[in-house]
Amino acid sequence: MPSSSDIEPLLVNWWAERGASSARLDAAGLGNSGANARNARHMQSIAAFVRQMFIDAGLEESEVTLDRVIPGYYRRSKNWDVVAIHKGHLVGVVELKSQEKSPSNNANNRIEEAIGSAHDALAVQEISEAFGKLGVWAAWGMTFNRDCEPVRRNTPKSHNFPLDLAFVPFTYARQYSIAIERMVARNVYQAGWMVETWLNPDQTVGFDEPVPSATADTLRTLIHGRVQFALTALA
Repeated sequence: MPSSSDIEPLLVNWWAERGASSARLDAAGLGNSGANARNARHMQSIAAFVRQMFIDAGLEESEVTLDRVIPGYYRRSKNWDVVAIHKGHLVGVVELKSQEKSPSNNANNRIEEAIGSAHDALAVQEISEAFGKLGVWAAWGMTFNRDCEPVRRNTPKSHNFPLDLAFVPFTYARQYSIAIERMVARNVYQAGWMVETWLNPDQTVGFDEPVPSATADTLRTLIHGRVQFALTALA
């Protein structure tokens, strides 16, 4: 099962690639554009780590691919970070996102996109069964820089209805944690993974998994169960 010694190297790479990516984009004059968010190199080791979970659970290496397109319903297609298929049937898809800075600009959008992606895939399956006979199984993960919280947090100036007190006190890390916990609890996603990470004063990497139902351990357990189900159902 995943341990600190498994996860820490992933985050060391995440921090290193984020720094390298920012430097490359700044040199190209793109430091303030959306290009940084679209650069996926910092997530490659995390995606490979999740891919290996499907393989360890029993799928062949050729059956689990990275950054693969599947059809959409409300849009033409969607790139998922990890796509697992067995005998032509979809076993699982995984979306992995990160937030290294400026959460006030796009944290809400990330959550809205996550919910939309899950519903889009479900619509495809309900209408056409394009993904085979196993239904849609999806997981969503967030790697969040704990120290990117703005000093002045975004507080609604006015509202017509009482806000959910679960978000009080408000931080973007807390919002992501609650979102993932609720998406899994309500079966919007069948699994999740929430990681908060930071750099210590000595530049070593720290991290925490604040959602008990959305850790690397629970993700591996749920992937194993899904793969075993698929192997049995498609035997």
